[in-house]
Amino acid sequence: MLGPLMLGALLLVAGCAAQRDVAIDCPEIRIPADTERLTRFRDGAGRDITDVRLQAEVTYLSGSCSVEDEEITLNFPILVAGQRGPANEEGASDVRLFVAVTNRDREVLSRRELPLRLTFPGNKVRVNAREEISIEIPKTEDQRPRNFLIFLGFALAPAELDYNRTEGRF
Repeated sequence: MLGPLMLGALLLVAGCAAQRDVAIDCPEIRIPADTERLTRFRDGAGRDITDVRLQAEVTYLSGSCSVEDEEITLNFPILVAGQRGPANEEGASDVRLFVAVTNRDREVLSRRELPLRLTFPGNKVRVNAREEISIEIPKTEDQRPRNFLIFLGFALAPAELDYNRTEGRF
C-alpha cells in the first residue's frame, strides 16, 4: 500500500505530466541561401585564395516572441562567424546585415540594414560577433503571426551576390 507522502508525490508528477507547454505561433525566420555567407576580395581582378579579405556566415539563434492584438514582437540574437583572409591587412572588416519583414506574398513591409564590424585582434583569424535583433510588427487583430515572414542575411554588393550564386558554399 502506498503511503500518503508517496501518493501525493505520484499525483504531483501525474499533474505535471498532464500539463503541456503552449507553443506561441510566431513568424518564420528565413535566411536566403544566397545571403547567408559573404566572401569579400581585395580590389582588383584577382579571385584566388590570396585575394580573400573576409569570409563570413550568418545564423540566428533561438529567441523570444510575443503576440498581442496589435503587435508582434520578436527578440533574437544573430551570430556572425568571420574568417580573416590573407588580403585583410587592416585586421577588421565592416559588414552589413539586412532584416526584412514581408507578408506571405513576399511583399516587403519593412526593411533595415545593420552595420557590424568584425575585428580580428592580434593574429586571430576567426571571430564570432553576436548582435541582438528586435522587431516590432504592427498587425490587425485578425492577422495571425504566420501571415508574416522575417528574412535575414548579408546586404551584399552585386558582385558578392553573383559570387555566392556561382561558387556555392565555402
